[in-house]
Amino acid sequence: MNSSPAALVTRRERWLLATIALAPLALFALVRILGYTGFLKLGALAAVALAGATTAFVRPRWGMWFIVFYVFAGLSYYFPVNVAGILTFVVLAAALLGLMRGGENRLGEPLFLYANALFALIAIGSLLFARDLPAGFREFGVYVKAVILTYLVVQLVRTPDDLRRLMYIIFAGGLATVVLGAINLVFGIRGTGESFVGEGVLRFQSTHANANRAAAFMCMTLPMGLFALKQGNRWLRVPVVVAIIAIIVGIFATFSRSVVFSLSFIIVAVLVHEVRSKRLYVGMVMVLAVAILLAPRMYWQRIVGLQEAFETTTVDWSVYTRLLAMRTAWELSLAHPLTGVGIGNFLASSAYKLFLRIPVHNSYLEILVSTGVFGLLTYVMILLSGVRHSLAGARRRWKRYPEWMRSASFYCALSALSIMISQMFATMPFRHPVWVPVAIGLVIGNLLRQDQVPQDA
Repeated sequence: MNSSPAALVTRRERWLLATIALAPLALFALVRILGYTGFLKLGALAAVALAGATTAFVRPRWGMWFIVFYVFAGLSYYFPVNVAGILTFVVLAAALLGLMRGGENRLGEPLFLYANALFALIAIGSLLFARDLPAGFREFGVYVKAVILTYLVVQLVRTPDDLRRLMYIIFAGGLATVVLGAINLVFGIRGTGESFVGEGVLRFQSTHANANRAAAFMCMTLPMGLFALKQGNRWLRVPVVVAIIAIIVGIFATFSRSVVFSLSFIIVAVLVHEVRSKRLYVGMVMVLAVAILLAPRMYWQRIVGLQEAFETTTVDWSVYTRLLAMRTAWELSLAHPLTGVGIGNFLASSAYKLFLRIPVHNSYLEILVSTGVFGLLTYVMILLSGVRHSLAGARRRWKRYPEWMRSASFYCALSALSIMISQMFATMPFRHPVWVPVAIGLVIGNLLRQDQVPQDA
């Protein structure tokens, strides 16, 4: 008896299979003849979007991984719509559905919850004094999305392995910033927010809004790479070292002078903390030596000239305008110490003195002038609610969980402190890379509490 697969398929079934195989080609030819190729592209994008949203809903942790990578890599540069925002609400729906089915709510940190409740009330109250209500509502919406992403990270990152994977994804996002920026330069893909320094030298901002923000985001991903270098597999050490060098070179290529404070803090903290690790010491020295040699000479000229720029502010236009903006913000905060001028309303309220639309370039002063002194206090409490757990995890001897959690907590705290330092020189209080380290600290807090429970409990 002939039992081959071909013999088991009837003639009618063969015709059906052939029709199914040729249907896409026939459909494409018909669309091409009718002139609806544009709709075909739109349909393909819709199909990809539907598949991505379905995957994020069924596997919300995967969706959260993608959102974090999307933000740190600056992929919004390439999309006409806010993909991360849409996916955030899809993943949120999946997480809330899990709670309705009896899942555990893992965001129970009192300091974070109370501080956010107070800040939200203060921010809404500040809108009563706002000159530009639409701008205020937009900024409040950005804050709400940051809180939602924080909740998703805390809710979905549940184990040490999840935390380590998140750290690697953040580091990959920093590397992607360098790679995508290099691709943009090679193929001439240039954004509208580009800036130049010196004699028409282009500042490397890659896929982010500006060069200073790109430098701050890349800098805060370095601790994650150093953790991978210390705890990762041996065969990955060389690629990780190359990636770290690439990120440091990318930081220098931004010509950002403010990031030198965050970068110096990371270097000193790592060298002090890893005083017994000769391998990491040698690795750090080699990485810095290579990166410094590859850094543009004009970067060091800008750093050396920073003191003169502060002494004679008219020498450097960038320093002059920033100092003017900060001075104006301080004057406004003194005039409205309790209420502020309204969240997101510094630009509208400072028009009487500033001759150009420029932000404060200091996140803490931005919150102070926008929401008043109590708004600033609650905002700082939000940041500390996460970083305090990261610092506690770096000091604790873990029992139930792997010993490398101590090292992971240290590098997560280092990343959080790095972006908190960078916020002194940039306006980004509600940007996701500022809030993700807070969420990581809350995750470490959950793991610390679980680590205290006896194994036989």
